[in-house]
Amino acid sequence: MHSADQNLADKDLESLDWNELLNLKRSFSSHLMEASNDIIEVEKSRIQPLNSKIQSNMDSLRSLVKKSREVRNSLKSKNSEFLAVSQKISQSKDFLSTMESRLTNENEENLVRALNSLTESLEDTQHRTQNERNAITQEIKDKSMKLEAIKAVKMIKQGLDQLNNQADAFKDSIRILNLENEDLNNKINFGRSTIDMLYNERRKFLAARQDLLNTYDAAFKKLELINLQMDKIARVRRQRVHLPGRNINDSAILKIKEAAKRKLDSGSKLSFEELKLLYSEEV
Repeated sequence: MHSADQNLADKDLESLDWNELLNLKRSFSSHLMEASNDIIEVEKSRIQPLNSKIQSNMDSLRSLVKKSREVRNSLKSKNSEFLAVSQKISQSKDFLSTMESRLTNENEENLVRALNSLTESLEDTQHRTQNERNAITQEIKDKSMKLEAIKAVKMIKQGLDQLNNQADAFKDSIRILNLENEDLNNKINFGRSTIDMLYNERRKFLAARQDLLNTYDAAFKKLELINLQMDKIARVRRQRVHLPGRNINDSAILKIKEAAKRKLDSGSKLSFEELKLLYSEEV
């Protein structure tokens, strides 16, 4: 608004004549149009794009959080499986430690040959007494137990190798999942930071839009007052009232009419001209 119009706007509207009010009305109408365009511009060019960015980032964030939850569940499952394998490894090592402490230095091949020889001796019934046969039978049992123990240890060792391979595989999976989870957490934190930044930026433009709306509302109310004052002057002009011996403008007539109303309300006596002015037909 121009400084001259601002000076008029700061004055009492009742002190302005028709032309001044008309100029002020045009100025405020133009001001309203500018404010309206500014509001639309802020909404379309600033707030709506920010709303779209916020929604897009929120969708991405929800997707990342969902993926992170899935990775954490996978981590929990893998850790549980790794713990079970670790317990089996520990049990196998304990069993091997117990079994190996009981084994002699005899190897599987020597035991097999000894068992074959003892079996052949046991079958020679003609040259063996019963005591010798019993002794051979006991020795066969002892060596058979040793052989079974060696085979059991061998089997446990093979199983332990498989368990160690499984544990290594779980460790690799857990390591990869931890890296993925860390990467997702970084992306989630960045996404949240980005959304906070967008919200802060939107709040600034919402505040700017509110300032424009306040300016618009104030200008609209002022324009309504201007229109009311112009309507009053228009009604006075239609009444065509002329007081004798005076050349009175529209604003002065309005003031005289208001004064006449106050005199009437207070019970004072009115002149004929005041009565005519007060009770003349208003359209």
